[in-house]
Amino acid sequence: MKVGLINVDGHHFPNIPLMKLSAWHKAHGDTVEWYEPLLSGHLDRVYVSKVFSFTEDYPYHIWADEVIKGGTGYCIETVNRMEQYRKEKDMRLPDEIEHICPDYSLYPELCRDTAYGFLTRGCPRGCEFCHVGAKEGTCSVKVSDLSEFWHGQKKIVLCDPNLIACREWRPLL
Repeated sequence: MKVGLINVDGHHFPNIPLMKLSAWHKAHGDTVEWYEPLLSGHLDRVYVSKVFSFTEDYPYHIWADEVIKGGTGYCIETVNRMEQYRKEKDMRLPDEIEHICPDYSLYPELCRDTAYGFLTRGCPRGCEFCHVGAKEGTCSVKVSDLSEFWHGQKKIVLCDPNLIACREWRPLL
């Protein structure tokens, strides 16, 4: 299978779901590449990921048999300057993909000596401007071990919304 990836937000920060999708497809013998409209040609599947709700959607035609759009940017709407989570629009990764080590080769400059991932999800704070409680739950819970995404890199970037609120924060740190 020929798979394409589109990071709608740009390449200034690694898109962890796209890195996990890439790792899973490569482990299953598929070819994975960044989708380039004029260069990629026809692909079997293209994943379009958007983290931020304020990022404009990908505006161009995608030449593929299947286009799958996902990410927080597609399930969050801004209403009266407040983010609202729309569960019916949320596309979560299957467990076998969620718990795979990301393909850091997609972002060679950003991931040279850095691992990115989540140890926990959820937050009990309930800040009115934030969608995390609605999307991930109002209790911070452990969702992975460091070994899922860290393989000796010098730096680790944790993207957790509130790791310290997790009951298991001490062993996680």
